[in-house]
Amino acid sequence: MALRVVISAGEVSGDQHLARVVRALRELDPEVQVRGMGGKECRAAGAELVVDCYKSGSAMGFLELFRSARGIFSSFSAMSSLIRSWKPDVVILVDYPDFNLRLARVAHEAGCYVLYYIPPKVWAWRSGRVEKIKKLINQVAAIFPFEKSWYRQQGYDAVTYVGHPLLDENRFVSPPQERDETVLFMPGSRKFEIERMLLPMLIAFERMRKQMPRLRATVLLAENMSEEWATQQAATAVSADTLSAIDWKRGNVVPEMQRARAAILKSGTCNLEGAIAELPFVSVYSGTLLAKSIVKAFVRMKEYSPVNIMKAGTVRELMRVRQDPVQMERELLRVFEDGPVRQKMIADLRDVRSALFGVDDGAASTATAAQRVARIAVEAAQKTRRVA
Repeated sequence: MALRVVISAGEVSGDQHLARVVRALRELDPEVQVRGMGGKECRAAGAELVVDCYKSGSAMGFLELFRSARGIFSSFSAMSSLIRSWKPDVVILVDYPDFNLRLARVAHEAGCYVLYYIPPKVWAWRSGRVEKIKKLINQVAAIFPFEKSWYRQQGYDAVTYVGHPLLDENRFVSPPQERDETVLFMPGSRKFEIERMLLPMLIAFERMRKQMPRLRATVLLAENMSEEWATQQAATAVSADTLSAIDWKRGNVVPEMQRARAAILKSGTCNLEGAIAELPFVSVYSGTLLAKSIVKAFVRMKEYSPVNIMKAGTVRELMRVRQDPVQMERELLRVFEDGPVRQKMIADLRDVRSALFGVDDGAASTATAAQRVARIAVEAAQKTRRVA
């Protein structure tokens, strides 16, 4: 009888990550049957969707969750019924912790092997959830190397570091030998981030050009951001001469990072891409005062960039809601110019890069994170069947 796998992804990113796992599962076992919650990517990969997460009310934020409560409840009911009636060999959960930890209890009680890929960030906040993980999750597929030791300190050893998903497309990237005399800016994907982050970035760039008139900049825009709108906003903050020294681009994040000499990056996953490219950068916060207050009240960390979580003090973090371009210029110059600050940061970024690529992989060093997750799932299912 074919292996049965239930998947659960509640958001766009989870749908993308799980779709790669579904494809990898089908490479290992073409007869595998995959059902569950996902989106168009999982469907295209061959999964039979009981719940379409794009339509079911998956949400982020307090107001969005309230508005989507009915859809979320319906999705949970459908997924619970699927697990109890279909009796899968393995249930693979991806991110979406409040929903998926509750679903894990259903799967555990039904006797299923539960694999959690991209687990909750219990090391950052709401650490009490680790007790649920210890009780309900058979195996964690972690995407940060430090998670394995953190869980071990909590008395839980069933953790494999499979690598961060962004490593899959950057496995063969080598740090550049030479860089252009350019600065790179990544302000984020929302309009308020352009207004709050990009404009002070460009003012800082304009101030730097007074000392280095030939300096150029590259702004990497998100796919959903209009270049015309962004340049119109930029024109309200800097001169036409400064605008003429700016290249506006999309995609190819790591190659652009390899070319630049220094950067200012919105705090987030792009900081890890900066580490892969060994690009000295300043990490900046983008969010509301309310969000910042909530983070500081509940998150048990003093640093928030993923790079600093992996190695404390690697990059400078500017946490103002309204960024100061004078401070941005000062911090950017510190990592742009040759000197001990820049050299130490490059060395620290190299350590972070090495840690990211040091997966629990044995001989299969060319495998992707999704392939590692699929292999764990298939081996667990086969072992469970032999025991049964």
